[in-house]
Amino acid sequence: MNPARPFPFPEHHGVEPAPDFRTLAGLGRLVPVTLRSGVSALLVHRHADVSRVLTDPAFARFPAARFGLSARSPESLALNSVDPPDHTRRRRLVAHAFTGRQAARLRPEVTRLAEDLLAGMIERGGPADLLADFAVPLTVGVIGGIFGLAEARVRGLLPLVERMMSTTAFDRDEVAAAHRAMFDEFETFLAGPHADPDGVFGRLARARDDGEVTSDEAVHLAYGLLIAAHETTANQLGLCVLVLLRDPTLAGRLRGRPDLLPAAVQEMLRFTSLNATGGVPHVVRRPVRLGGCRLGPGTVVLPVTDGANRDPEVFPEPDTLRPDRPANPHLSFGHGRHRCLGAPLAQMELEVALGCLLRLLPGLKPAVPEKELQWRTGMYVRGVRRLPVSW
Repeated sequence: MNPARPFPFPEHHGVEPAPDFRTLAGLGRLVPVTLRSGVSALLVHRHADVSRVLTDPAFARFPAARFGLSARSPESLALNSVDPPDHTRRRRLVAHAFTGRQAARLRPEVTRLAEDLLAGMIERGGPADLLADFAVPLTVGVIGGIFGLAEARVRGLLPLVERMMSTTAFDRDEVAAAHRAMFDEFETFLAGPHADPDGVFGRLARARDDGEVTSDEAVHLAYGLLIAAHETTANQLGLCVLVLLRDPTLAGRLRGRPDLLPAAVQEMLRFTSLNATGGVPHVVRRPVRLGGCRLGPGTVVLPVTDGANRDPEVFPEPDTLRPDRPANPHLSFGHGRHRCLGAPLAQMELEVALGCLLRLLPGLKPAVPEKELQWRTGMYVRGVRRLPVSW
């Protein structure tokens, strides 16, 4: 095997995956890496292999104890860190709020919010920061509505989210303090009173009282959903807008054919790189063959969607953005039991936001050259700090 290389790869600027991903095909299906924690792992980057790791029970989510974390740490209690039956038990308590039917029901309300935000931008005049003036208030408003929290209350939590989503941008004490403060806030929210007993907080409180989840599990589940729904969607929207600003021809085509937008959003999800850390490590539970290699129990593997989404065996011309791909089984939302709970909501928000931008700001253009944009560094989620635009 090749010598282990450090992972995550060096941070880079741009919507595409790090250039290092292009070298993986020549290094075999399983590439030895050393994670930031010092753990040795095998990088899994082919679509079929990544899909296998995400669905085969022979692979388990990497135990937090192997990272020196306790079973009650925020990382251990996160929904994406546990396997069935704990994962199934927790997920079903909140799944009702994030179904495709629920996303469709919210579409008119999200459309009105997006139109109001853009109307405000137009009234104030450009240039504007598309993140601060549109993407952030849109996603904050949507998840705040689902949770029954006022926009100002959610906005007040964003400095904590910034620290909690840090890999190296903030020190461990700051990150730990942010987790404790967020826990306290959501413990208060969970305590009630709840205007909607069948809302997210109402159901979680009832499940806690009935012994279906512990108090710690309920609190971490709730704030994990809020963070994911805002942080990932807002930054993904920024990446999608960057794609359109780069390609006015594509923007014009979608403006004239809004029916193509759902497929175009799927392709932009495949094409762009949102996850700065690659994915969630898994550990082999029993002897298994993967990528032509036999792996023993205890082997750590890291499935990376940035590699899978550029697999030429699945996506012809993988480095070309093709909004009319006839099939697009991208793994940006994950796969199998851990497929992103909020995928229908995120897809809908991206479609609505981009559709409104194309319709209401047909002259949208960058206010500064792309090379002058400041990218987020030391964070789990990639994106730009500000996205100045004019029209």
